[in-house]
Amino acid sequence: MGQSPGPVCDPKQPSKAAVCMYLPLYVEPRDVAEATTLMDTFGPKVGIEAAERAIKSRIVGNHLHYCRWRQIERLIIVLSARTTLGTIH
Repeated sequence: MGQSPGPVCDPKQPSKAAVCMYLPLYVEPRDVAEATTLMDTFGPKVGIEAAERAIKSRIVGNHLHYCRWRQIERLIIVLSARTTLGTIH
């Protein structure tokens, strides 16, 4: 889908340093489908599941699937947000 617009920061954080998260850089339609399926299946623990799948891929040396699962993990955060992230046109 293109490049990320940069970090999304939470200005409501009580500390002076904002908590930032980078949006997914490259997602494909199958990644969105995978993320929504995982969200339906695992509920609130979906982020942990995606992270564990990434770790398993890294352990077996599959860097492509490791990167894909990390992107899906970030995508889940974006899809779970109750607010709009980024610019609305």
